[in-house]
Amino acid sequence: MLVIACALALLATLFNRLHPFFDSLSQFRMHFAVLLAALFAIALLVGARRAAIVEAACLLVAMVATYPFIPGFASGAAFAQDGGPVLRVVQFNTRYDNSQTERAAQVIRDADADVILLQEVTDGPRSLVNLLRDAYPVQRRCGNARIGGATVISRLPVSPDNTIKCVRSSALSAIQLDVGGKAVTFAAYHGRWPWPYEQSWVIDRMSKSLEALPHPLVFAGDFNAAPWSEGVQRVARLTGTQPESGYRPTWLSQRVSDTLRPWFGLPIDHVMVSDELRIISVRRLPFAGSDHLPMVADIAL
Repeated sequence: MLVIACALALLATLFNRLHPFFDSLSQFRMHFAVLLAALFAIALLVGARRAAIVEAACLLVAMVATYPFIPGFASGAAFAQDGGPVLRVVQFNTRYDNSQTERAAQVIRDADADVILLQEVTDGPRSLVNLLRDAYPVQRRCGNARIGGATVISRLPVSPDNTIKCVRSSALSAIQLDVGGKAVTFAAYHGRWPWPYEQSWVIDRMSKSLEALPHPLVFAGDFNAAPWSEGVQRVARLTGTQPESGYRPTWLSQRVSDTLRPWFGLPIDHVMVSDELRIISVRRLPFAGSDHLPMVADIAL
């Protein structure tokens, strides 16, 4: 029964375009796959050939559908640099009640990024954005909520060609910055969980704003969704961007040890770029007081 239940759960994640319930289930696709792989090994050991064949078939179908977001398939480093500008961007859900903002500020300063894309940004003298204001004086937060809002902070100047106006939402902030004389759009996004929450409704409501974001575009955020999910793929289609390949768990409940987050967490934080840009590398940064790990991406124009 365990084999059947696990196989059905894994296969159900492949129907995530049909209903948000399946999209919520799909966030755990890799966890179901690991469990089914363990059951496959046990089936081989005890000689249960039929069970092993079923498990292997389910695993193969799921992994083909999940490519290129399975472990070991990060492709950013394959892009050769041609001597053009390279941007460094940090993506981080700060967590609204983060009590270690000094630690978070130091982690970000050590990353030496040009632009920081944040979620759950709150106010106060010890808030992260205020601790970083000296190094990142350009700051845009378009909306606010009980848990704060999505925010872009930068040491690059605002482009004279900036035409982006704020939307009335805590889920999205965007601005065009001057990168060597070229206007590049940077957008911070905070999605909701698919089901039983309102991820699809929020994307519907924001669809025109997402489609209108000018290119070149760096779009990053806490999507509350894995890269293969319908939520992420739909935002990617609307913005004309593509999630970076590879598997990078960034979130895990604070009730669990921080050391387990990179291993057993969910990959729900993403950096996506439009066709004019190339992601050279993406890596996770150390723990910074949140239930999310920060991510840093090097991006070539």
